[in-house]
Amino acid sequence: MLKKLLFLTLVSLGLAFPAGGLMAQGQLVNGFDADYPPFAFKDDKGVAQGFDIDCVNWIAEKRGLKVTHEAVAWTTIIDMLKNKKIDMIASGLSVTAERAEQVSFTKPYYTIKQAILVSKDSKLTLDDVLKTGKKIGVQSGTSDMAAMEKNNGQDGNDYVLVAYDNADLAAEDVVSGRVDAALMNDRRAPAVVQALAVKFLGYANVPEEDYAYAVSKDNPDLLATLNQGLDELMADPHWAELKKKYEIDQTLE
Repeated sequence: MLKKLLFLTLVSLGLAFPAGGLMAQGQLVNGFDADYPPFAFKDDKGVAQGFDIDCVNWIAEKRGLKVTHEAVAWTTIIDMLKNKKIDMIASGLSVTAERAEQVSFTKPYYTIKQAILVSKDSKLTLDDVLKTGKKIGVQSGTSDMAAMEKNNGQDGNDYVLVAYDNADLAAEDVVSGRVDAALMNDRRAPAVVQALAVKFLGYANVPEEDYAYAVSKDNPDLLATLNQGLDELMADPHWAELKKKYEIDQTLE
């Protein structure tokens, strides 16, 4: 009887339940990248933190739901969603045409650009990095890497991409000299510039990217619920508080 009441209550909130998701576990499961600050990451105690984590928690709380955040390897996260191992992805996920064929996206909530960082004492120019065969570190399995791969060899672009588990590791290797530059989103880059002996050189010549949340294509009710939640959150003062908390409106100089 309790399970039946839970089901009826959640249906009334406009949620559909994928197999292995909310119906089986009593809550939504969000897959996230544990190494993608400020949008999603694990703190020193292994607890999920970040702008997206807090946003989803706020949306769920307003609807009397709970969300479990499960760290997932970024290279497998879309497959995890398609195979119903997770219910959603809220973790700095870029909207791409390829991904849109596999999952359903919410409305965009943020737009980012790809920044290039080099060592503080570097004399390289942006053209040097992009057009003279230099090594650029980038997180594997990302739309960033896909865009850079697509551009390589076009319009004089000539570089060697080196894959990393996360962009911070690439920046560390810039300092050690293992790669010439690191590529990362311009929301993460300011904190890295402050923490490491690197500097912002400029933006890569790839398109800006919209971030959105993703659900499986057979879960339109959850999609609608997240879209409504994003509308409510963006209209609430808490939205500005979260952006300030995670410093995602910092500018690069």
